[in-house]
Amino acid sequence: MINIKPVFLGVLFLFLGSTGFVLGQDEVPVIKNTYTDPIVYCSDSVYVAEYISIENLQIDAADKGMQVSIVNYERGEDKLGYDIVPSLTYKWNDSKGTLEISGVGTDEQYREAISKVFYYNLSGTRSIGTREFAISLLDADYLPYTEHFYQYIAKRGIRWTTAKAEAEKMTYYGLKGYLATITSSTENDFIYSKIDGVGWIGGTDEDKEGDWYWKTGPEAGTLFWRGTSNGTAFGFAYWNYGEPNNVKKSWGDDEDYAHMVVDPGGRPKSWNDLPDEGDKYTPDGYYYPQGYVVEFGGMENLKLELSATAYIEVRESKRPELDYTKIQTLFCGTKSATVDLIFQDSEPLVELIPLDETVTVDDSLTTKSKITVNDYGQYYFQLNTIDQASCPYTDTVMFEFHNQPEAKFDLDETECYGYNVQLSFIGDTVEAADFTWYYNDAEFESGIGVDRVTIPLGFENIERSVALKVNEQGCIDSSQALEVKVKPNIIVDVENEEGCSPLNVQFTAITSKPADSYLWDFNDGNTSDDENPTHQFLNLDDERKTFDISLTVLDINGCENTAVYDTLVQVYPVPTAGFDFTPQEVLITAPGVEFTNTSHAATVYYWDFGDSTFSEETDPQHRYNAMGIYNMALEAGNNFGCADTLVKQVSVVFDKINPPTAFSPNLSLPDDEFRLHAEGVLNDGYQLLIFNRWGELVFETNTQEEGWDGTMKNGNAAPAGVYTWVLEYNDFMGGSHKQKGNVTLLF
Repeated sequence: MINIKPVFLGVLFLFLGSTGFVLGQDEVPVIKNTYTDPIVYCSDSVYVAEYISIENLQIDAADKGMQVSIVNYERGEDKLGYDIVPSLTYKWNDSKGTLEISGVGTDEQYREAISKVFYYNLSGTRSIGTREFAISLLDADYLPYTEHFYQYIAKRGIRWTTAKAEAEKMTYYGLKGYLATITSSTENDFIYSKIDGVGWIGGTDEDKEGDWYWKTGPEAGTLFWRGTSNGTAFGFAYWNYGEPNNVKKSWGDDEDYAHMVVDPGGRPKSWNDLPDEGDKYTPDGYYYPQGYVVEFGGMENLKLELSATAYIEVRESKRPELDYTKIQTLFCGTKSATVDLIFQDSEPLVELIPLDETVTVDDSLTTKSKITVNDYGQYYFQLNTIDQASCPYTDTVMFEFHNQPEAKFDLDETECYGYNVQLSFIGDTVEAADFTWYYNDAEFESGIGVDRVTIPLGFENIERSVALKVNEQGCIDSSQALEVKVKPNIIVDVENEEGCSPLNVQFTAITSKPADSYLWDFNDGNTSDDENPTHQFLNLDDERKTFDISLTVLDINGCENTAVYDTLVQVYPVPTAGFDFTPQEVLITAPGVEFTNTSHAATVYYWDFGDSTFSEETDPQHRYNAMGIYNMALEAGNNFGCADTLVKQVSVVFDKINPPTAFSPNLSLPDDEFRLHAEGVLNDGYQLLIFNRWGELVFETNTQEEGWDGTMKNGNAAPAGVYTWVLEYNDFMGGSHKQKGNVTLLF
């Protein structure tokens, strides 16, 4: 709510409650701009109404307040900004060109807020001319051209006749309201673009079809159009395409009342004719009434100051910009110079003012001023310019005066340099300088105060050069590239540089320049003067052993160089495989063998028992399934992948034949005979003799595949009883055996 400061004036203004407040015996707010001359806008923002005066105003509602509106607003160009006053809320309406300021506040707070509203232009190709600004309360929009106020009343479905009656009951601080009468394009554009909506306006041809009169306000009774869409204007009229057309509605009404076009496809900002109810059966259409426009003023003799006007002249101006691509701002080795101020596409009036009292400027009002300083350094100047549109500008420019350095450094071109070369700057500087050192035409190191450097030369087969650039505050000097005389470059190529002891390593020396002599140091007490030696390295320890290898080369120019390769050769220890086994001679009747591992410096084991069986145990046990001579192998390895293998033989030998003590011959079963045989028994040297109890030989054979079938030599069956046998044979190991015993023949 807006409250009015009380004074002892008995003026009574009746104000309609639709604005949100009521006036009584109070003084009306006074809004005045004491400075109405156009303010020049060149490029920087300018305050719209810096000297605004606001009295008798107290805003007590958060949604009430004031507004600054650009009357002839150019959307996309014009913009209002603001310096915030605490407790107030700001809202820029880009479609209207209006800045709304709302919130509870006093007239002094709002005066401060309005005075801090500024204008600026967003376009690079601005529309030049005068911008008009209206400063008023939020509840109505003010048009300086008509000196009237305007409000939009949203009321869907309202009739034209009802809107007319309601508008005529409204007042605004004593100004009577009426349906808006639009008598100029300025007023038409303002209503369409500034207020919150469009709707009924005060024109009608209800008295005589085709004769359109303003029926409201000071223009009541004024004819402004005769005919339909091709009719004649008697003043300002702005009908839509094909309007007015007096289309009779299905319910019988003519189109006798003026309405601002809502249809976005129509002629912008134009009018059309509608019946009193509008298109009442199409509530979602463009011709269903949305509300009406109320205009206040022109029917009473009141001297109100409810709004103020301000003007800004937008000039075609561009800040003069110095062309720094053509201006010299840095002067080296001098403390006095003439500067040439060259601008981009302009020739403004200039004034150059030093901001340091120790600096003098001659001819300061010209573009060729002479500057003299006492010491080297950076100096700032105020540059005042006035362009062809008489727009003044102020900028700050800087000119620098610095010492001119000389890039000199201490390189002895007769010396042979080793792995690196140390260089030092030997020139003079006054201020902080940036040093850039180059090695082989590439930047090696740089930085403020880096006046010395160590450059590794390395061992590559290249030519070497060094150079220096000194930049003292932009004043630069660069030296020529100087060749560095270096010791011979050495490259060592190694084959088989790591492995298990003993390790044979092949060394190859490659030098970029012819060498007179070579001296290798293998770091194990041995040396060599061969160019490409082969050396054997031993490691008798249990841990890995590394060897640093060095090579010293003397070239034909007398320059010597030594290359050291740390841990170039790595020799791994080799474990010692060892084992014992029991028994030493294994009988097939007891073929189990126990192995005892006696290896040294080993961590993994692999046993091959010689019979296609294997084990990874430390101390395994093994049982042989057949007689024979077996090569038992143990491979003992370590974590470096080195291994040692030991092979021993074990013999699994024949024990003896265990013959049956009795048998019963059965001619139908050929295997039922007395036969002495065993695995490992050879036929060579085999003889089996069988005697009866009288010592007579009854059976004899020289092969173990043949057995006694219980018959005599004459073919007759031998009598049952006990017989003696004698056996001689050789085993597969070459041993000779003799056994005898008795067998009982049974029938």
